[in-house]
Amino acid sequence: MVQNSIQWNLSEDKCFEIINLTLIDILSESPNKTLSLNELVELLNSRTRIYKINNQKKYNSFSKYLKLKHKGILNFIEEYNFYSVDKSEKDIQVKLYENLVNLNSLERRITKDYEWEFINEDDY
Repeated sequence: MVQNSIQWNLSEDKCFEIINLTLIDILSESPNKTLSLNELVELLNSRTRIYKINNQKKYNSFSKYLKLKHKGILNFIEEYNFYSVDKSEKDIQVKLYENLVNLNSLERRITKDYEWEFINEDDY
């Protein structure tokens, strides 16, 4: 499998820190702290181009890193409570909730929204 044979030059924690700080900066500068996913990925790759995260050119971008390690940027974004994803028929928008960001501790969510199961009391 490709992901297992790739040697990354940065630790997973360092990659996540760089990605989160870059995404926070990008979204903070955008109107309403919101951007389309496509624009966000383009800006992430252009701003992080200075990092050499892999010796193979085709895997040397953080979007490729997220695709291989997290099955995509959406899965990564949804792990944090300070991002929100709004999916419509034509576009996916990502919003930043700055009031939830703690730069000293970029903690992941304990659970994702789809992991919750609601139980009706009447059934028991």
